[in-house]
Amino acid sequence: MPEWAAHETPLDERDAVARVRGDADPGLPKAPVTAPGFAVTAIAPELAQLVVVMLWASTFVATKAAFAEVSPLAFLFSRFAIMVVVAFAVLLVMQRGAGRRVDRSDWRLFALAGLTGFTLYQLGFMLGLSRTSPFSSSLLIAMVPLFTVLMLAIMGEPTPLQGWVGLGVALVGVAIFLFDKRDASSGTLLGDLLSIGAAIAFAAYGIITRPLVKKYPAETYTAWSVLAGAIPLFVISLPGALRQDWQALSGAAWLTIVYLAIFPVYIAYILWNFAISRRGVAKATTFSLLVPIVAGLLSAVFLDEPFGPLKLLGAGLVLAGLIIVRTRVWRRPAAKGSTA
Repeated sequence: MPEWAAHETPLDERDAVARVRGDADPGLPKAPVTAPGFAVTAIAPELAQLVVVMLWASTFVATKAAFAEVSPLAFLFSRFAIMVVVAFAVLLVMQRGAGRRVDRSDWRLFALAGLTGFTLYQLGFMLGLSRTSPFSSSLLIAMVPLFTVLMLAIMGEPTPLQGWVGLGVALVGVAIFLFDKRDASSGTLLGDLLSIGAAIAFAAYGIITRPLVKKYPAETYTAWSVLAGAIPLFVISLPGALRQDWQALSGAAWLTIVYLAIFPVYIAYILWNFAISRRGVAKATTFSLLVPIVAGLLSAVFLDEPFGPLKLLGAGLVLAGLIIVRTRVWRRPAAKGSTA
């Protein structure tokens, strides 16, 4: 999940046309625009978001497939070894001098960010996915916004009625979703619970990093929080990495490890932030609701995952709860004379 930041309100269609044409007044009626590539440019943010959705959804299916050759902990060790190298390579290239350093007073926050956003989240994600299906894992981890609403309410920040309604609908959906697995193996239920734990950890990470995101460049807080989370992960996953027969891995397994260390993280984040800069946070983040849907389709196609009525009902309620939380249709209109 990326660090989203608000940007200016996107231009409307007339402004975009005016920029392509070079007109001074976009309000006047003009002839049809025939600039080459304008149609593609106009939908570039949506195309970028669809690519990101595919990258994030493929993470669940590709990781599950890789478990046939590599253990979850060994996979985790190798993935983070690559991520740490990439994160600091990007930091060295993009930042100079003070931009690379962290204030001593912030090390505690970086440690907590690494522990929640990388150590606990990745352990919950990997160990949960190894025990449940890609669709179940992606759906339950998609509940991060709901747990964020709950945590902020516990911290005393005001929560609108919309947030509580969305949370309630989604929790009912989770109960139905897990009830459908009452006859399944205990390992499957444990995997679902670990996935929920991963979502809770990432929600905490998002709250913890708020002051860090405002204070440091993206390359800086990403590199140091990745390192902070990787240190305990290396300790935990080292025995699994030592037991793994790395020479027996196929080329496809190695490609999967490298792909999952780079594309769903750095490439996806770049595209996602580009979309936010053009469409705004409210519109852009709704695309993330497609991740569990696409992950479910990929899981059905490549892994033959079954979908029963209760499972679909529970999943539908979870997605409905997420939509309620992420839309703004319930926002009360401002009082007369007030300023937005």
